[in-house]
Amino acid sequence: MDVRDILLLIAGQLPSRLPVLIALVVGLALVAQRRTLPATSRKAALLGFALLLLGNLLGMLGWPLLQASIIDAAMSAAQIQMTFALLAVPLALLDAAGLVLLALAIVRGAR
Repeated sequence: MDVRDILLLIAGQLPSRLPVLIALVVGLALVAQRRTLPATSRKAALLGFALLLLGNLLGMLGWPLLQASIIDAAMSAAQIQMTFALLAVPLALLDAAGLVLLALAIVRGAR
């Protein structure tokens, strides 16, 4: 695969990922502007939104790059499964950490 093919794979994800990316950026901006929130709640929310945004951006770029490397390497099914897990697990951990931080921000903000 060449760079053009990888860019097309990334562009193909935009219709499904763009609404989520916009929502995360809007959430990040709303929390950043909200000075009346308690400092700990605000920091947790900012970090939570930032981790979710990072995970989505890494996923949007990482999956096509991983697909391209798998196609070029002609891997076996077991190798493909392991390779996908090496990307999926860290991305899932980023999402989980972001959601926990957002929940923490909500709970702290409700006090």
